[in-house]
Amino acid sequence: MTARLALCAPDKLRGALDAPQAAAALAQGCRDAGWEALEHPLADGGEGTCEAIVRARGGRRETVRTTDALGRARTAMLGVLPDGTCVVEGAEANGLMHIPRQRRDVMRATSAGIAPMVRRALDLGAPRIVIGLGGSATVDGGLGLLVGLGVRALDADGAELAGLGEDVARVRAIDLSGLDPRLADTAIVVAVDVDSPLAGPTGAAPVFGPQKGATPDQVRTLDDGLARLAELYGERARRPGAGAAGGLGAACFLIGAEPEPGALLVMRETGFHERLAGASLVLTAEGSVDAQSATGKTVARVAGAARDAAVPCVVLGGRVDADVEALYAAGASAVLGIGRGAKPLRAALRDSAGDLRAAARAVCALRDA
Repeated sequence: MTARLALCAPDKLRGALDAPQAAAALAQGCRDAGWEALEHPLADGGEGTCEAIVRARGGRRETVRTTDALGRARTAMLGVLPDGTCVVEGAEANGLMHIPRQRRDVMRATSAGIAPMVRRALDLGAPRIVIGLGGSATVDGGLGLLVGLGVRALDADGAELAGLGEDVARVRAIDLSGLDPRLADTAIVVAVDVDSPLAGPTGAAPVFGPQKGATPDQVRTLDDGLARLAELYGERARRPGAGAAGGLGAACFLIGAEPEPGALLVMRETGFHERLAGASLVLTAEGSVDAQSATGKTVARVAGAARDAAVPCVVLGGRVDADVEALYAAGASAVLGIGRGAKPLRAALRDSAGDLRAAARAVCALRDA
């Protein structure tokens, strides 16, 4: 084992730093303390997934013309790895971060923009496609994606639907005969970070609809429609994670995708465990550390892997709630906030890089004491 080597493996600090920026700040703090450091930015299947995998695997980025969740023209990034695998980050097209809060409209929103990215991967002859589902602005049951891949969604009169959120309540039949045949010969893996079913009290609409702008009435309408859609999709739609990303999980399962927890998928694809084997300390971070952080998020997965490898792991957060016991149970050696003194939110976000650097330096100094 290399002495005094820190593996800096954070997720993004939303609103302040992306994962590469956070990793760089942590690494600089470790070097300030005289340690060596490896920067290994991570993600959980949402924003930053493609960048993390492409960066670690020495792949290339290709731009794809597509549309966002509201149908507006957008250019998205497709990752192409040396072995031909393509990485599709769904949020590049239908991400919630692209839609201003006042314009969020789940009834008009669609996942159709992901389809051109998948089709481009097929055009490139990808033997395998990795799809990250997190961060979506949609609750369309994946209808938009399916329509974009050749599926026909039909209403009660047999008219074709576009695959908007409002179409979830109108769809009465699904015709798969036009589905792009190349999908049958392509291995597809989807990053799923929740176990939500497609419909019901813990389904896509009640759990994720409100944060995407859905009103209580819209949640009820969407949930009723998703329950019907689950019957049309059949047995595959009953797998855990079908409700991920507003039902995108179910649509991906329908076209033959296999699920994997998002953070674990990114860790595997980026070679995290190989780098962990040479580390004497792991530093991970996210913007807000709370009780939910232990439910499969990146920091918990990193802590668990570090524990299994008998390497100390410190979890750092821009904000840390009092209830973080589950993270200790998951394997964290310490859970610490990075803030230095009380600050307004804007100042805290602005100072995140410096605060991460200072926190990393302090942790390394303590390890040396």
